[in-house]
Amino acid sequence: MSEFKCYPQVVVWEVTWACNMRCIHCGTSAGKQRADELSTDEALALIDELKELGTDSITISGGEPMLRKDWRELARHIKESGIKPYIITNGFSVTPEVVQEMKDIGFTNIGVSLDGTDPTHNYIRQNPKSFDQVINTMNLLHKEGLRFCAITQVSNINLKELDAIREILVEAHCPAWRIQMTTPTGRMPKDMVLSMENYPKLVDKILEFQKMDGIAIDVGENIGYFGCKGTELLDGEAYFGCYAGTRVAGIESNGDIKGCLSMPEEFVEGNIRNGGFAKVWNKMDGFKYNRCFTRESADGACRECDYLPLCRGGCTTTSWSASGKRADNPFCMLQVEAKQGIVPPKHEGIDQLLEQFRE
Repeated sequence: MSEFKCYPQVVVWEVTWACNMRCIHCGTSAGKQRADELSTDEALALIDELKELGTDSITISGGEPMLRKDWRELARHIKESGIKPYIITNGFSVTPEVVQEMKDIGFTNIGVSLDGTDPTHNYIRQNPKSFDQVINTMNLLHKEGLRFCAITQVSNINLKELDAIREILVEAHCPAWRIQMTTPTGRMPKDMVLSMENYPKLVDKILEFQKMDGIAIDVGENIGYFGCKGTELLDGEAYFGCYAGTRVAGIESNGDIKGCLSMPEEFVEGNIRNGGFAKVWNKMDGFKYNRCFTRESADGACRECDYLPLCRGGCTTTSWSASGKRADNPFCMLQVEAKQGIVPPKHEGIDQLLEQFRE
């Protein structure tokens, strides 16, 4: 066998490194456009290749994707190829005319970043007009009936503002809210990353929000896992670990391919200019950290954990940034609760899955 037989179901694509902000938490340190970003022809050919591979959705990201001149052409081609188009924007380039274009293109969902109340969001984004613009963007999207969600990167800076952020989003008629934890990559200062003391506070706050009406909560893949509260976050369902390189792919604006766009450069597997995306995706020795994962791949508490066959150490990027290991992840509620002497309750469905993996 010489090829990997799973397909890239979800692709997140950094179409440009250019950005009109200098967010202090930016994982890619975006700013100026890369000198070697894919041309329009190369980008369109990439979409065609992903269509052939069976990709279900492509999220256009950045940088700020709307700073790429041909973003509309790329989005339309994604849609016309039968792939669901998504986009994540800071909202600064969104006008009534742009919203109408987005409506005409037919985006499945539009992600809009909001990281705090007025002064905090503007500080994080390093732009005094950012907050007003993102609120205006959400109002425009709501007015036109477009499906959108807010995305909040939680750190020590804005943890205490989550209640206020929720009130802002409800007032802006935002239907869904994705909450994820910021990792110490790119420009993000390590001392601003959510501390282990504050991490359980984030989990408790999300659980509180999940019980409230008014806005649907989408929990980031780097939060929770197992344990009492980790399982509760997923409504009693099992967490199946990081899908990077098995179902998910990240593509950088220069054509570099990783299992997930949030991963650091150490995880680049190849470039589409060297034979195409499929050549990189299908090689049997690629993405070993997930495709060839065994208990020996893990370290620390993860290696001895009963749930390792299911979660495989959780989010690879979070573990790598916290410990320098593929699977030695302190941001696991099972570990947090174990240190507090809390024993997780039995879950019949999860226990049955573990038995299947052992067999």
